Amino acid sequence: MSRRSALLLAGVVLLALVWLFFGYRSGGDLRPSEAAAGRVAVETRPAERRSIADIREFSGTLEASATLTVAPKVGGQIASIAADIGDPVQSGDALVRLDDQEYRQALAEAEAQLQVARAQYEQARSDARTAERTLGRVRSLNDKGIAATAELDSAEADAGNAKAAATVAGATIAQAEAQVETARIRLGYTDIRAHWTNDDHSRQIGERMVEPGDTVAANTPLLRIVAVRPLTAVIQVPEALYPILAVGQSAQLRIAGAQTANFEAEIARIAPVFDPETRRARVELTVPNDDGRLAPGMFVQVGLIADRMPSALVVPRAALVRRDGREGVFVVDTAANVAHFVAVDVAFTQGDDAALRAPDTLDGPLVTLGQAQLEDGIGVAVDDDAARSADSATDGA
Repeated sequence: MSRRSALLLAGVVLLALVWLFFGYRSGGDLRPSEAAAGRVAVETRPAERRSIADIREFSGTLEASATLTVAPKVGGQIASIAADIGDPVQSGDALVRLDDQEYRQALAEAEAQLQVARAQYEQARSDARTAERTLGRVRSLNDKGIAATAELDSAEADAGNAKAAATVAGATIAQAEAQVETARIRLGYTDIRAHWTNDDHSRQIGERMVEPGDTVAANTPLLRIVAVRPLTAVIQVPEALYPILAVGQSAQLRIAGAQTANFEAEIARIAPVFDPETRRARVELTVPNDDGRLAPGMFVQVGLIADRMPSALVVPRAALVRRDGREGVFVVDTAANVAHFVAVDVAFTQGDDAALRAPDTLDGPLVTLGQAQLEDGIGVAVDDDAARSADSATDGA
């Protein structure tokens, strides 16, 4: 072969390689006839009509729906603790017992003082009766002119004093009875129980701060009891979303970082004021937590429904493009294998989907890959293998 023939052959091979390289770069698995026709290889997905919601996610924290700190009303040494972290607790359950020896002794002393007061009262009543009888005799003798007026005055004074002493003795009994009751109440305070109202649900011990043998003063925190069924999720919402919120509105909740395991929630309270620094308002949601999988202190993502369209035209978000300042999609005319640009009005996007306000229908599949090379009216070659794979994935889901 001559040198000229060799150079011509090498040129043809080089041109063929360049054609193949750029053909695959621009159109994927194009056949030579399609590449020659100037078609762009694309992947497509159909639009759908279905219900879709605009869910806005906000970061928040789970809190116990109620928190109770158990503390003694009297000081003393802890004799025993009947509950520990995680234990269920009902209202009225005995939780902590203080050493009650000193309080029992105080009760015994108060009861003894009561007995003394009662005895003194009986003595005072007896003295008062004696003074009244003496007064009666002196008054009778005075009426007969036998007893002097001074003697009558003295008898009347003695009778009055005796009656007053009986009254004081009666008051001393009341005072002693009150001291007995006080001592009995203080003794009862050594048996520390859980108490809450307006809630029949069981709660749990969330924290224990003391050990048996510790000496504590009155009002020292011993245990912290929390209500975890339900829980309260707290989020901060911006001004734009505030007007559409309402008590009773449902929401979705998931643990921060988790992609699955959604939990139901419901708005319980909406703050009527905004934080002047963050320009956000506090919103509290009730989370049933019936299975106990959530706990106070967890970071969560709360999805609030900002809008819902029960029968919207939904397109893949990947199909959205901008041409001449307008947002739209490329719709494939399957009969002519031509893509046409159609302007759309997007209501909102959710995940990989976009809900449209307009148009109401789209006649044909939408280009989801390859649209960067498209303009209105350009011929396309649909990648059937990719389309079938996408349809299979959709059917499987």
